[in-house]
Amino acid sequence: MKNLIRTSILPMLSVMLLAPTAALAETGPEVFKSQNCTSCHSVTKAGISRDATPDDKAKDLSDVGARHDKKWLAGFLLKKNDLEGEKHKKSFQGTTDQLKTLATWLETLK
Repeated sequence: MKNLIRTSILPMLSVMLLAPTAALAETGPEVFKSQNCTSCHSVTKAGISRDATPDDKAKDLSDVGARHDKKWLAGFLLKKNDLEGEKHKKSFQGTTDQLKTLATWLETLK
């Protein structure tokens, strides 16, 4: 019986415990939406539209990765970097992992 537990049940339990963690990882577009980036920005290349009427400063980010790398983007979202003398309107409120995921995805938009 102990051998059955060691060889069958314990490995199965470890897979069951680890699987939900992997399933919870968000994609860049999911983070973009969950952090309400769509209240100001769209990414038409990814089929993501703005929730509100666009204004001059809130741009479509479909090619943001052609202008900035993920390190700069993360800094901008945290209000550490500025763009043409202005900081991002809102400071990023998500987790560090969400910020990394979002910045990495935004960098791919070229």
